[in-house]
Amino acid sequence: MHTETTTILIVDDEAIVRRVLGDTLEQAGHRIRLAASGAEAFAILAQISVDLIVLDLQLGDTDGVTVMRQIRARWSGVPIMILTAHGSLASAIEAVRHEAVDYLLKPISVDTLRTRVAETVARNQANRQRQERIKTMYTQLQALVADEGLLPNSTPTVPPSLTTNYSAGPLTIDLHRHEVRMHGQIVDVTPTEFTILHTLARHADAPMPCARLVEAFQGGNFDEDEARQVMRPHIVRLRRKIEPDPQRPAFLQSVRGIGYRWNCTGERYNEDLQT
Repeated sequence: MHTETTTILIVDDEAIVRRVLGDTLEQAGHRIRLAASGAEAFAILAQISVDLIVLDLQLGDTDGVTVMRQIRARWSGVPIMILTAHGSLASAIEAVRHEAVDYLLKPISVDTLRTRVAETVARNQANRQRQERIKTMYTQLQALVADEGLLPNSTPTVPPSLTTNYSAGPLTIDLHRHEVRMHGQIVDVTPTEFTILHTLARHADAPMPCARLVEAFQGGNFDEDEARQVMRPHIVRLRRKIEPDPQRPAFLQSVRGIGYRWNCTGERYNEDLQT
């Protein structure tokens, strides 16, 4: 059960599909907006905020991958769920690259649709609430410092679970500002990339299985082979952004048979690296 009313945008060029999906999710307590094309979807997104987009990959005016790419460029944070009758490995890979939260095939039962949407909405609400709690705790800590008259350069000891900053070698992650820095320079990362780096930084120098990394940003249960396929495009993009030589990664390293690790020193562990 979701705890607050959410707005869902359904983008599908078939009127009967839009109506069935809309009625199904409206009966589940969601506010529904309908779009028959990418252009209609962009017009709606320019006017209101939505909590989830349910997107078909075959649209009359353009393909859904193009629409997904344009949505990510302008509204990077909105979750996108793919629902298509034309699923393929290529489209699934594109969905992962553009951070789709789910990939469903038509026909789909109304019960399955309600369940998957409810799971996505609950996960997104939990993430927002967690970020709000972190911000609240950060504000409370600042107030405590002021009330106790601590010196400006002194800080209270904060339990690891409450810290808002992580440093791992040249990598710094600021949860409060949702900011990543490498050697002091801001790195432009997506929400998924931020979560991957945050997870690796919290366990710096320790190998992290791909399934655990995928669970951190997408939830659900993946076997290691599936998770490895999901992770690869994210790792490739991150290495391009943070590695001096993406072809010879010094920090974001592959560990044979396990997954990935963040190496704080930048030294290469040749015995572990995958070729």
